[in-house]
Amino acid sequence: MKKINLIILLLIIACTGSQKKRWSVNDSPKKSEISIYSQHWNTTDDSLNLFLHMRLPLNQFVFRKSSNHFYSNISYTLVISHAEKNIQIYRASWIEKVTLPYYEDTRNPDNHFTTERNIKLTPGNYRLFLNIQDEDSRRNWQLNEEYELEPVIFLGPILPFINNENMQKIIAINIMEEIDTIWLRTQVHLQDTLSDQIDYIISRKATKIDSGKVNLLGTGINHLYYLPIPITQYKWGLYEIKLRYHEEKQTVSFSYRIKKKQYWTGNIDELVGVMRYIFPAHSEYKKLKDMDEPSQWDYINEYWKEKDPTPETDENELLIQLNERVKFVNKNFSILMPGWSSDRGRIYIIYGPPQYVDEAYQDQMGYTYQKWVYPNGKQFIFIDRSMSGDYSLYRELY
Repeated sequence: MKKINLIILLLIIACTGSQKKRWSVNDSPKKSEISIYSQHWNTTDDSLNLFLHMRLPLNQFVFRKSSNHFYSNISYTLVISHAEKNIQIYRASWIEKVTLPYYEDTRNPDNHFTTERNIKLTPGNYRLFLNIQDEDSRRNWQLNEEYELEPVIFLGPILPFINNENMQKIIAINIMEEIDTIWLRTQVHLQDTLSDQIDYIISRKATKIDSGKVNLLGTGINHLYYLPIPITQYKWGLYEIKLRYHEEKQTVSFSYRIKKKQYWTGNIDELVGVMRYIFPAHSEYKKLKDMDEPSQWDYINEYWKEKDPTPETDENELLIQLNERVKFVNKNFSILMPGWSSDRGRIYIIYGPPQYVDEAYQDQMGYTYQKWVYPNGKQFIFIDRSMSGDYSLYRELY
């Protein structure tokens, strides 16, 4: 029992380390960072609305397993102070629960949880403090930022949006699907003496690749408009769109990176980790491990293309089999570690499901054993030393 208590204590210590990270408003989000995007617009002659959109990459949080889903609790504390008067004018705290059906959804860096806040302010300088905390691991992220909020004269700050399957507007910072239009939300105060068209320029790496004009149709609620900007034949990369109206300019950036969904995950680290089981030689895995991310994707794609038993068809049967195996172990063996990196997960990915499983015996220490038997005579014995349901490989028999 002393050994068991020591193991549990070490696990608790390992999981409760707090890492504080400062990130910048309106920077392009990185794979491992929480991001916040802001926009403001006039509501009356002397007041503004500050819109905050927070995007949280779910692979940064600890998810607990329930009977039919995985869940994580995330807490927020938001404080806004007047920079010059040094007085607090807004404070809010709340907790949000995130639920996902499959383990691989929790590890995919492309999966985000979003939350938003609208805050009424007057023009001026403000300090914003935001703390986001994983309630389970106690890991937290903090933002300290200053805002200079000025009334919109002609053209306000812009945010990019796309339409999802339900035709609802969603923020588009990273575009990972083929689209033909990106919508820019901005506040425009039309002038009777000026055209009702907005000029736009799209550039990549400081090179202009497209330009044109957008007509303002109808009456924008609170003078807010969604401007349709055509997007065609764009490659992977970071793009900038600049709007101009009455010599006022506003700029926004977004990344465009279409990646065909053919693997169970978009997390390259997890994919490379599983490929370690697939490669016949460790040197091939080491070669893949030392590549940069784009090269890793290319290498793995080419590997499975060569292994396709029926290249004349659209489906790669071997890759489908791998995807199903990894999905199974991530759903059923993710206890103290991701299912794919556990001993049972590794054996299942390599050899597939056993012919039968025997788990009907314990030793004098109370440890439970599992024996997997395969049709070719191979047997694997696993032991649950932590008494948590997590089994490690004890013996391999031929």
